Amino acid sequence: MDFLNNLLDIIKQQYATFGYLIVFLGAYFENTIFLGLILPGGSLVLLGAVYASDGTLSFPLVILLGWLGMALGNSTDYWLGRLGIYNLIKKTRFNARLEPQMEKANKFLQKRGGLAVFISHFIGHLRSFVALTAGTVHFSFKRFLGYELAAAFLWNLLYCLLGFFLAKSVSNLDGIIGRVGLIMAGIVVVGYTGYKLYQRFKARSNKINPAKPAGELE
Repeated sequence: MDFLNNLLDIIKQQYATFGYLIVFLGAYFENTIFLGLILPGGSLVLLGAVYASDGTLSFPLVILLGWLGMALGNSTDYWLGRLGIYNLIKKTRFNARLEPQMEKANKFLQKRGGLAVFISHFIGHLRSFVALTAGTVHFSFKRFLGYELAAAFLWNLLYCLLGFFLAKSVSNLDGIIGRVGLIMAGIVVVGYTGYKLYQRFKARSNKINPAKPAGELE
């Protein structure tokens, strides 16, 4: 328990000193195609809102910096796509993992147009793939930015309000941070377990139904 309290004190000290930078960079890098899958930037913004509830940070500034960080992160993905980064990715081993997401994002963008940029913010990391695809197909940046700014503002406003009022409703700040940590740990455990079960199922299916040689295909 002392270790947890000391850790929380250290985190609070870091937010008191570098909080605005942590919120901005967390929001920025989480919304880039390469770091978004591993960086818990949303949690860093949420903690910024939590610490704003006790006066450590300014709540309006947390929202503003989260908004700008998210918008700039997705705009970076857009311009990477515009510069042809996906053509380089196709030549690497990462293409097998990214191609299904890029195809999904491309279909979504073709079907919904600019609205896809807005909606994708509320569908996990799809927003980065939509932004990269928008740049790749030379979607109008002016339209992209309009939808992006609106979606990023709404997302950060709702997310920060959640953190702010949730922290206000819990008398012990350590309690809310502890709950966030437990939820994140639970998500990791469930995700890892599901992934291992999927791998086992796929391996068993391949043994039961082995692929036919090319000459035997009908």
